[in-house]
Amino acid sequence: MLDVLAKILGPERAVTAWVNLRRFGLPVALFAGFLAVFFFIVTVSDPDRMEHVAYLRVEVINVTPLTQDINSGVFVDVRLPDGTELKLTETEGAISRELSDIACLEQRRDTETGEISHRLRRAHRCAE
Repeated sequence: MLDVLAKILGPERAVTAWVNLRRFGLPVALFAGFLAVFFFIVTVSDPDRMEHVAYLRVEVINVTPLTQDINSGVFVDVRLPDGTELKLTETEGAISRELSDIACLEQRRDTETGEISHRLRRAHRCAE
């Protein structure tokens, strides 16, 4: 490798380039790889892929805190109006604190696959 660099850059510059390549090559390659993956994810992701279907008021079956502090998150078992039971995780303290017998659930649809997903929301969303 040093011989190739010497033919291209000359003997003195080849040694300097070789030392810099050995010293900074791996961090620069890792950073370039990170940037490539980041830009790939940004260009492929589509924020409009999920569309809002409805807000549902659902029965809360069980609430289990993730830790001692309920603000850090909870596991929530809910029953949908059609009788299906879901186990959801919520890490937003404002939603975790206001869970009681009834919870507000947002139903969303993936526009590409048609798959339905659910997300807990603040109670005032279902009041509208």
